[in-house]
Amino acid sequence: MSDVPPSDTNGLLGVFAVDTPLPEASEGESPRLRPEVSTCHDKQSNEKASFVDYNDEDEQLNSDLQLVFDQYALVGRQASWLYERVAVLLISWDVACDDLNTEGEVDELARVWREVYRYKVRNEKLKCNGEQLAQVQINKTIAEFVYDEDSSSTLLLVYYAGHGTPGHQPGRLELSSKRAPTVDRLDTVVWNLAEAALQQTKADVFEIFDCCYAGDLGRGRGFGSRCFEFLGATSSGATTRCPGPNSFTSGLIWALEALAKENERFTTTTLANKIRQAPNFPKKQVPILQERNDGSSLRRIVIAPLLERHEDTTAIPTVVSDTTPPQAWGFLYLSICLERRPSKEEVAKFAKDVSLMMETTDLKASQTPQSPDRSLVTSDGGAAQYDNAYELRDKVWQKNPDTGIFEWVMTIIAKQYNSNKPGWEYQTKDSNGLVYKDGTWVPEGDLREA
Repeated sequence: MSDVPPSDTNGLLGVFAVDTPLPEASEGESPRLRPEVSTCHDKQSNEKASFVDYNDEDEQLNSDLQLVFDQYALVGRQASWLYERVAVLLISWDVACDDLNTEGEVDELARVWREVYRYKVRNEKLKCNGEQLAQVQINKTIAEFVYDEDSSSTLLLVYYAGHGTPGHQPGRLELSSKRAPTVDRLDTVVWNLAEAALQQTKADVFEIFDCCYAGDLGRGRGFGSRCFEFLGATSSGATTRCPGPNSFTSGLIWALEALAKENERFTTTTLANKIRQAPNFPKKQVPILQERNDGSSLRRIVIAPLLERHEDTTAIPTVVSDTTPPQAWGFLYLSICLERRPSKEEVAKFAKDVSLMMETTDLKASQTPQSPDRSLVTSDGGAAQYDNAYELRDKVWQKNPDTGIFEWVMTIIAKQYNSNKPGWEYQTKDSNGLVYKDGTWVPEGDLREA
């Protein structure tokens, strides 16, 4: 997920991260001795997938403030949370080989996307007649979908319903039409291979999977300059219900219809929480929300019904200009330490003031979509040297310069690329919220993953 608006908008970016102190390691505990949380599917690891704790109070607050900032920073211009187009691809199995009978729920979900949200929907059924491998079919379907719909002002939404099992390699998720795939595996798909085309898009991407073991899917390898999220029916090693009143898709349909009535727009964080509130959704089932990109993003994909539109027109009228839009020089990323949580009203006022400042000075925000999660302030030649190892809010072990031992558990609060050294540097804070040496930059080599 990128930290940029999905549309080519001459506007500002809202990135909010409300941090709370993280617990220190136990006394005498070292990085090498700290226990890892394990499951019965440890061997099918998720390649350190970046899971989103959507139940966390701070995560929901960040999500809400993102919407507030975007709304008020873009007064009089196209709002960054509203895509010009949203294209939906529904993938399931042909009725001849689908032993889950997903067709009814998939058709109902298609109706909601079309009629309630006014999204463009295509419904693709994978066949198992032996004429073409299911893997080849889905590869072709995804590639054509991206070719037809990809743009920087579009959200690509991909949904799957069917069986899912952990693959033979860590982080892989295999999809099939039956509980026991055929011996020749004609009806088996490795999603990680099919997903490759989605990792090279200009559009934001949101994947929604209703299958068992959805949480076993490992992190993708997409670019960090856009949003790329995954919402799965289950956590790692868990199963989900068959089609019916208590299925994940039934909960998804209920949540989408309810949110369309309650909110003008909402984030994926809110959607994940809403699904669990569905009347018949199993109380012990925990859907998973994951960032699919290598780099973590502080923003969430925003979902909203598109405006009414006529055939062959987009939801938002395009403004034709004779001038060439300015190109991006870099990013000014502000990380402000606050004494308390800001209210929505305070964030709205801050957004309005910043927007006014940008309108009344020669310093203009570029229309070029970029990702401010790569560094604090950088020009084109800086941050592209190599990828940073840590993201904002990551917990790390920091070296004590007096002893040379990694003995402090700290939290990343800012980062920048130092082209003079060169290398990435970070500002950190301890569990009490105290910033290390008044904001002294710490070289990446003095940090270790906690």
